[in-house]
This record gives sequence, structure tokens and C-alpha cells, in this order.
Amino acid sequence: MQITRRRFCRNTLAASLALGVAHAGRGFLPAARAADNRATYLNPVLGGDHPDAGAIRVGDDFFLTHSSFDYAPGLPIWQSKDLVNWTLAGAALKKYYGSVWAPYLCEHAGQYYIYFPCDNQLQVVHAPNPLGAWSEPVNLGVNAIDPAHIAANGRRYLHFNGGYMLELSSDGLSVKSPARKVFEPWPIPSDFRVECQCLEAPKIFQRGEYFYLTVAEGGTAGPPTSHMVVSARSKNPDGPWEYSPFNPIAHTTSSIDQWMSVGHGRLVEAADGSWWMTAHAYENGFRGLGRQTLLLPIDWTRDGWFRVPPGISPSKPIAMMTGGTGQDPSLNLSDEFNSPELSLHWQFWREFDRSRFQTGDGRLVLAASGTSLADSSPLTCITGDHSYTIEVDIECEPGCEAGLLLFYNQEHSCGIRIGPKGIGVRLASGYNPELGVNTTRATLRIVNQQQEVDFYYRLPGEDWKRTQESAEVASVNHNVLGGFLSLRPALYACGSGRAVFRSFRHAKGLAS
Repeated sequence: MQITRRRFCRNTLAASLALGVAHAGRGFLPAARAADNRATYLNPVLGGDHPDAGAIRVGDDFFLTHSSFDYAPGLPIWQSKDLVNWTLAGAALKKYYGSVWAPYLCEHAGQYYIYFPCDNQLQVVHAPNPLGAWSEPVNLGVNAIDPAHIAANGRRYLHFNGGYMLELSSDGLSVKSPARKVFEPWPIPSDFRVECQCLEAPKIFQRGEYFYLTVAEGGTAGPPTSHMVVSARSKNPDGPWEYSPFNPIAHTTSSIDQWMSVGHGRLVEAADGSWWMTAHAYENGFRGLGRQTLLLPIDWTRDGWFRVPPGISPSKPIAMMTGGTGQDPSLNLSDEFNSPELSLHWQFWREFDRSRFQTGDGRLVLAASGTSLADSSPLTCITGDHSYTIEVDIECEPGCEAGLLLFYNQEHSCGIRIGPKGIGVRLASGYNPELGVNTTRATLRIVNQQQEVDFYYRLPGEDWKRTQESAEVASVNHNVLGGFLSLRPALYACGSGRAVFRSFRHAKGLAS
């Protein structure tokens, strides 16, 4: 699939309140300056569902990928000059292979690798460049998650969940020796409220004489204080390990903090010698947005330990690295469908069938998939906005049902649709009332105002009408439904025939 680049940075909605927490990230001006006159940024640096992200530096550029779960194209590739402003530049997986979690992007001997679990089987793709072309996945035959690659003394290893490590072949594409346990979890203090011990998400790098192993403990979701970043060091890639005196390196300490379940940290060194850590977290009151990518600065102590500097908070402005000029507005998801290639911010649920859609000349023609939403494959995109408006023009062929959704999964989604009986509404509870408006063509709109959702339609030449039915979606999140997913704007078509979508429009805030 040809690359259609898109830029993703932060949004500029006004500050909002949830559970008594002021979400300071909204409304922050990119031109703000730190005390030393450096430009500042506010987290998240990738708003919306971009979990398990970890950056590497290649020359003056940074690249990262993150979990794509049940969406395809998978393993999105992002590029940045400053770790704050990111461009969506490609995807390593061009079709759907299964549920893809916690990838690890790395370089070895001039080649690039992404190790990742797919349906809990460790796999790897490789390429001569971070932007590809990426190989087909190679299954390593290991039932595990969260791999992390390290090379030492001419040998290659993978760490993965549970504190295990195995040796790879010299080409990194097969297993040379079986796994063995090399790391025991850091003892979580008894007064911490956590979901589980859950030793996972190892990340490993070498600095000086030490290897540093960073892991996640406490559980990925659950209570706001559960997830955390823990670190240890050793002079060998398999230990013995000495725990950091600064553990946990990152951790939500209170249920009223803006960023909850902060964890899955990975370090990277910038060209100016500064060190940074990406992590992910849920936003207080907005779990349905998924785990968002945070960026925190790192200091090194004289005795070789790292920490987040005292006084740094992921909820407050943070000085950018040397040369940083400010934080740009976030990506607008609007799409006029003028390109013959689908824009990279779109992902299908559990499929990528190129023969099913056609785009260009201001139209997205989408063939029906499944008999209803329950077995269909919507086309989705990620948002990090608290409030937004989306709308699209839709024309259906006879027998086709098509619509505009906020999609979590096939059982839990809400939206407005055109079907054989005309316009109808779908609520996340599964309630599907018809409105008695017979048409095959209309403009549909969803307004999400801090998780209270209204639905609108407009027939050709007429005014907007709001439906009687509205929805509330604060509980549509992993802690209630599982799956580690997020609530996404989406388009779908099911039944028979095709639907034509024109002018998908996305605006932060409420419709005028």
C-alpha cells in the first residue's frame, strides 16, 4: 500500500474537568517556554489509543511503532525529529494476521526488526529501513508476549514476559536455545493498590558497563495506581540483576491524578545527549480513549542509575529537547477520499481486503461485509479528543446497510445508519430503533460531548435533525468490557451491495 503521510500531534480543546481533575493538556499553547527558554510540550505526545510504544533513534530521526491489536494495516510506523511531533509514515503489516500486541522495534547490523506477539505467538518482521519494505512475518514458535531484543558479545537474545530470556540465531529469525527465567519481579510494596503482579513489557539497552532492564509490573489496567515502570541493571544481559533505588521509575500515586496506570516505559537517547522515556497511560475520566503515549525526560545519577527528574509531572508542561520549537496541533481526521490510496490513519477491524474498497475522486466505495455489524469489518480511525464532531455523506445500494459509528467492538458500538428500512440508530447496549425515515442517501453526524453522544441526519436539501435517542459511553472501556481497545470513529457497510461515502469530516469540539 502506497504511503499517504499524516501528521499527529496534540489537540487544542479547552481544559475540561473529570472526577475533579483539571486536564491541563487541553488548551496548552505550543509557544510556551520553559525557564531556560526552551519550548515546552504537554502530554500526550500521541493522543488516543497508541499503547506499548517505544522509540529508537536513527541519525537525527526517531521512529516508533505500537500495538495495533485487531486492526489492519498493523504495526504503524511513526517518524519524528523531536519525540513530541510525530508523522504517521507507514505500516509494517499490510494485512490482518491476528491480534498484535506490544511490538519491539530495533536495529542490528544495519537491519531493522520488529519483534511482536500475534495471537500470543512471538513473530518478527525485518527491513533495510524503518519505513520498509517490511518482510512477511516469521513465526518464532514461542508462546509468549512482550519481546525485547538485545545483542551482546556477538550473540542475540529476546527477553519476554514473566522474566524469561532465550537466545536467537545470528540472523534473528529463529530460536537457538530454549527460554530460561533470568529475572524475578521487583517486590511491589504491600500498600500499593494493583491489579496483579503481572511481570511484563521488558525493554533492555546497554549503557557503559551495564545492561538496563526496564519492565512493567502491577497490571496494565485495573485501579489507577496499578501499572508502573520498574528498572534493574546487570553487567550481563541475563543477570544477576540489581533493582534500581528509584523504583518505581514511573507510577500513578493517586486515583485523582490525570494519568492513570502509567507504565510500559522505554528509554531512548537523543542526539543532544538527553535521555527520554516513552510510556503509556489512561486519562482520568476518559478510559475509552485507550492508552495514550506519554513522554518523560530522564536524568542519570553519578552512580549510574536513571530516574524521572524530581518535580516533573506528566500533567504539566515539560521542556523539549534542544532545538525543539513547540508542539503542533493534532491530526484532523477529515478525508475527502481524493487519493487512490487509503490514508494511513484508517484501519479495518480484523481484515484488510484491498478488493473490498475503492477510493479516489472524492468517494470511498465500500463493499458490504457480513450480514450485520456483528460480523462486519468497520473502517476505523483513532482520536484523542474529549469532544468532537464527525459526519459523512452516505449513499447505499439496495440491500446494503451503512453508517457512522463510535466503535469499540462488534457487540459494543453506537451510531447512526441507513438501512433497508431507512435511517436508524444503534446504541452500545444493542438497542436498534428505526426512525421511520425512508431514504438511501443522507448526511450522518455524531457529536461526542465528553462521552455524551447525540446523533443527527440531514436529507438532501433539508436541515439537520437530531434523533430522540442519545448515548453515554464513559463505561465503554477495557475495565468493563476487556480487550484493551478504544472507542473509535468508524464507517461500516454490511448486508449486500455497496455503500458510497463522501467527505468524512472531523472537527474538535461541537458542531456549529
